[in-house]
Amino acid sequence: MTASYYRLIRWLPVAFAAHVAEEYLTGFPGYAGEISGHAMDLPLFLGGNIAFIAIMALLVGWAARTRGATANFWLLAWAAGNLFWNFVFHLVLVLSFDRSSPGLVTGTLIYFPLSLALWQATLAERIVRAPMLIGAILLGGAYMGAVAAVSIFHLGGL
Repeated sequence: MTASYYRLIRWLPVAFAAHVAEEYLTGFPGYAGEISGHAMDLPLFLGGNIAFIAIMALLVGWAARTRGATANFWLLAWAAGNLFWNFVFHLVLVLSFDRSSPGLVTGTLIYFPLSLALWQATLAERIVRAPMLIGAILLGGAYMGAVAAVSIFHLGGL
């Protein structure tokens, strides 16, 4: 039996906020500066994450209110980027730098299983079809990659 999709999506902003709290409390901005050679200012870290949590909450509201494929596609893409691919990002950091990454705990214990449960419910309840879900997951990966490249590693000179 799967969890209800529309019950699960309510937890997405909560999970995101818990993850940001872990990153903040365990020093992710300093860690990001150490591994990238580019300082991450606390206002940028908090401001960006608060904005992204707000976007997640708005997308959850839109998807829950309309229950349409378009709204759910964008929510699934945003959730994939900010949850699943963020978990993968933290895992890659651990493997690449041979040290713990602030955010790995919530990424592993919340983001990864929540993403799998969300995708299972998405398909079981026919919220979107499999090709659309795969597209959302891939788009979320591109988004997370762009965020990491620009905000942490300053690729492109930013």
